[in-house]
Amino acid sequence: MRQLRPLLVSHSGNYKNSQWTRLKILHRCLSTSLRNSCKEDNDTSAQKYKRTVLLPATSFPLRVEGAKRVKNERRIQEEAGFADLYDWQRKQKREQEYVLHDGPPYANGKPHIGHAVNKILKDVTMRQKLLRGYKVHYIPGWDCHGLPIELKALDRDKKKKKKEVPTPTTPLGIRKMAKKFAEEALDIQRETFKRWGVLANWSNIYRTFDPSYVSKELLLFADLYEKGYVYQAYKPVYFSPSSGTALAEAELEYNIEHCSPSIYVGMPCSNLPHFVQEKLAEYEAQVYLAVWTTTPWTLHANEAICFSPEKNYSLVLVEQEGKLTALIWAEELLDELKKVVGNNITILSSFEGSQLATVKYRHPLEERLCPCLPGSHVTMSKGTGLVHTAPAHGHDDFLVALDFKIPVDCKVDSRGCYMPEVGAELAGKRVLEEGNDAVIQLLLKSDGFGGPTLLLAKDSFIHSYPYDWRTKKPVIIRASKQWFINTDILKESALQVLQDVTILPRSVQTGMIGQLERRPYWCISRQRVWGAPIPVFYDKVSGEPVVNRRIIEHVADVLQREGPDSWWTLPEENLLPPEIVENFKQNEKPLPTKGTDIFDIWFDSGSSWNSVLKSPSADLYLEGVDQFTGWFQSSLLTSVAATGKAPYKQLYVHGFTLDETGRKMSKSLNNVIDPDIVTDGGKNLSKDPVYGADVLRWWVASHATNHTNLSVGKNILDQCKESVQKVRAVLRFLLASLGDYQPCEHSLPVADLKPIDQYMLHLLKGHIERVWEHYENFEYHRVTATSLAFINSNVSAFYFSIIKDRLYCESRLGSKRMSALLVLHHLLHHLLLSLAPVLPHLAEEVALHHHNKKSWHVFHQVYNGLPASWEQPELASRIEKCLEVRNELFRRHPNVNHNVQVTVTAGGDMLESLMLLQRHTDAVDSGLCELFLVSKVVVLPDEEGSDGFSLETSTPTGEKCLRCRKYTADVGEELCTRCQSTISSSW
Repeated sequence: MRQLRPLLVSHSGNYKNSQWTRLKILHRCLSTSLRNSCKEDNDTSAQKYKRTVLLPATSFPLRVEGAKRVKNERRIQEEAGFADLYDWQRKQKREQEYVLHDGPPYANGKPHIGHAVNKILKDVTMRQKLLRGYKVHYIPGWDCHGLPIELKALDRDKKKKKKEVPTPTTPLGIRKMAKKFAEEALDIQRETFKRWGVLANWSNIYRTFDPSYVSKELLLFADLYEKGYVYQAYKPVYFSPSSGTALAEAELEYNIEHCSPSIYVGMPCSNLPHFVQEKLAEYEAQVYLAVWTTTPWTLHANEAICFSPEKNYSLVLVEQEGKLTALIWAEELLDELKKVVGNNITILSSFEGSQLATVKYRHPLEERLCPCLPGSHVTMSKGTGLVHTAPAHGHDDFLVALDFKIPVDCKVDSRGCYMPEVGAELAGKRVLEEGNDAVIQLLLKSDGFGGPTLLLAKDSFIHSYPYDWRTKKPVIIRASKQWFINTDILKESALQVLQDVTILPRSVQTGMIGQLERRPYWCISRQRVWGAPIPVFYDKVSGEPVVNRRIIEHVADVLQREGPDSWWTLPEENLLPPEIVENFKQNEKPLPTKGTDIFDIWFDSGSSWNSVLKSPSADLYLEGVDQFTGWFQSSLLTSVAATGKAPYKQLYVHGFTLDETGRKMSKSLNNVIDPDIVTDGGKNLSKDPVYGADVLRWWVASHATNHTNLSVGKNILDQCKESVQKVRAVLRFLLASLGDYQPCEHSLPVADLKPIDQYMLHLLKGHIERVWEHYENFEYHRVTATSLAFINSNVSAFYFSIIKDRLYCESRLGSKRMSALLVLHHLLHHLLLSLAPVLPHLAEEVALHHHNKKSWHVFHQVYNGLPASWEQPELASRIEKCLEVRNELFRRHPNVNHNVQVTVTAGGDMLESLMLLQRHTDAVDSGLCELFLVSKVVVLPDEEGSDGFSLETSTPTGEKCLRCRKYTADVGEELCTRCQSTISSSW
């Protein structure tokens, strides 16, 4: 029979790599080696004994390729009851429940490879909890509102219709199209998630447009409003001209190659300190405050120039085109000045920034004076050290306006265009396009009191700039009336409860805290129609909001009964509570008007704990790292505001997918991996082969919990496929070998097992406990790596190789064979359970082929640990000493076979260890013969009693047995004594 080279074994029972170690899966076709050797024998006498050999047998296929793989996995899902498993486990009487709350994927298209990472990680988590005796709570959800869906629905409608049929622009028309689009995308995604084997009741889902969901969202809004966390204000917010709506921080992405116009502007000033006037007495020079900006379009809204009171500033005389000009510039940034005007500068004096508090300057575009104000946000990283302040277009600027009560006037509309109030030169111009150039041209005008504004320099500046993540176009900061959640008063409580939340992996936990600490106010209103309406009415006379719990509760009840569209279809008289309507009529006042704003989608999804779980009680939220600024944070803030608690006990964060070279996936690079093609193959199967769901799952488990980013491509998927195939081959051998084994009838006490079998149980216990520990720590990459190493080395290359003779040639019901079969039984059972969360299709396929367990399903089982009696460190230590001898034998004779006889001379602990496997001096059927894969072993005591060993090899004295092929038959006999006895008793 075919032999393996040796394995080094450490004292912990793990095999070390060595230069002569050769790992391979034995029995790829189960008994191929034995059959081939019989064919090679050419001795017809040997053929008659073939039927007496107990060869493994199973209908379980070694390989399933191509379209058969897809068909096979779908059949397994049906026969193993994948669709019914979730409801089955919910009916079980299990004390512990594990709640995994599903972060809603966006219903705006086909699933991508990122969906696979997220859903499969969730499924692995749920399935391993199920096998540990938990009752799992998991309701899949979808985020169905928002601008991307609205835009895609409108775009699709335009493409479908003829030019003469316009696309509806009414709120109801848009909502109808958007809802249909979301429902279709949801159905596509749901079918794909089923294909991956994700555990759920797919008829019981949540959608953010469901009436019950929207109704509960409105009631949560009422809670937060009553507690003072929600307010309306006129503030600068990120605003997308391309989308026509306000945006939250989480809806931005930053373009690091954005190009902005860069200008240095001098504004003539007055009210200068006396020492400045004295320094300039002998010069005829106008003094300018110099600022630097990359948003010239905001200069029309300038209300102040901010300085740093703690920094020093200089009065500098410069000469340009033969004319002297005096500039005030930060002392630390004079090198910047030299870049602008050259080295020909004269410093007249330096002074503390606080001296600027009394200075006034001429507005850059209007004939009025503005103040200089201290600002904590002023830095010395670039520019002049003096900051142009437009409160309607900057967050720091707005805070300065609040402190000093200066105006906050926005004269830019929702299209990003100047309003008529700014004057004819700018009115109607888009601020990010022709608006910038128009402002720069106005700066060149020389008229105006106090002297002209001075354009010192103009250039381009490449820098990081916020873009609308949906339209991929730049945004602006624009003051408007919006609804906000006051994060300032929530942050401290949120950070406090976050201390009790476990964030994994540990390396990313500071990300959540940092994002929360930097969180600005949260704008929750949007100026679109595809979303949940903000249930606020406005007084027709004053324009002030009319909002209270009674109104919101009534609206919530109407929307749940009539559907969310009723906010747009019903008049105010039906949406307001009857008693309020009556009160307004009695007082002869017009009914307040319903608002047109909708909720930000992050408030939508962030309230899911309230709409789906009824309370913040999830054990786990598991999403991508981008959700630190998104769902993780919005869920935390709404939950803390409403309940004072975090909505989760654990956060698990995974990375993003990249191609094999580490590049981001994009259609332009032609490197996008479609998960549907991974599982079911493409049109060209040689280019895009069928990998199946389990290979995709193995890739996710092997990579998603080990890297910040995950690489995927054909080479990586091929490796994963090979790994799954190795697992399949070993499980097949186990299944086939146990064809005639009945655990209840044939089991032996552990103490009665052969030492090498006890040792294998010792190794199995250590391995299985490590695997379940890895599951608990979300180290799924360690689950796959540890399992593959154990299967390849400990199980296949080691244990299978040494027990083949016992399995095939010992008496069917003999204790030696039963001893090995008991171990194989436990190996199959526990390898199935430990691998099933990652490879559920393969695990259930094995179960379906089990000879006497047609109704036995893997995920109906519970792992409750392994017997303490399996752990035998002393026995393991002795066997590992024997393995030292085996390794030396294999090193000297890489092709060692049964045509070898070994003599080992040893003393001390080594001799005692060898005698554990062989009690007599020489033997042909001992544990050492089995371990060394030879026909005979002679053990001699070392006369000097040293603890080492020496070994010699020789040719066996026996004849070759035509049944077991060991050289243990007496001269003139076809069979050895063991085989003669086995045949006579069994056949």
